[in-house]
Amino acid sequence: MAKPERHERRIIIAALFVALSVVLGYLFAAVPNVELMTLSVFLGGIFLGVRLGIVIGMLSILIFSLFNPYGPPLPPLALAQVFGYGLIGLAGGVLGGRLSCGRKEAVIVSAAAGLILTLMYDFLTTCASAVIVLGLEGFISGVPGFFAAGLLFVILHTVSNTVIFAVTVVPVVGVVSAWERRRA
Repeated sequence: MAKPERHERRIIIAALFVALSVVLGYLFAAVPNVELMTLSVFLGGIFLGVRLGIVIGMLSILIFSLFNPYGPPLPPLALAQVFGYGLIGLAGGVLGGRLSCGRKEAVIVSAAAGLILTLMYDFLTTCASAVIVLGLEGFISGVPGFFAAGLLFVILHTVSNTVIFAVTVVPVVGVVSAWERRRA
């Protein structure tokens, strides 16, 4: 059997990252705001670059959300999720090259990425949820209350993703890099 060309191989790996991301999304679906989907999308961006990272993020959350056991989101929330996960994949592609620095610095960059990306995603989805509930006319006056009501969930999500990124990204990148060097 012939080896797939480089382009075909990258598409296959991207599809595997989408599948992994969706499965990891369902793995912790019953645990509020503790998840591994963000990590998987970020790693997809690291390994496959900006463009495929965006595609991995957008497709992963779209599939996960449309087939969510709690029901699909309303369009404003779905758009915020798709945009947010596209940015997560993009960030993986942009930051991938910066993880080749020393181990300590790479762990700090990874943790900071987990923190910032999670805050950004939660900001987008909280704003979209506020628009759904309050409408555009009540958004400005009601959004602070929306953020206050969800603060505990945002803290849990941010802390868990920061820790997950800090302990996972650098070892995974190291193992894959070592494997690729042996293959070459």
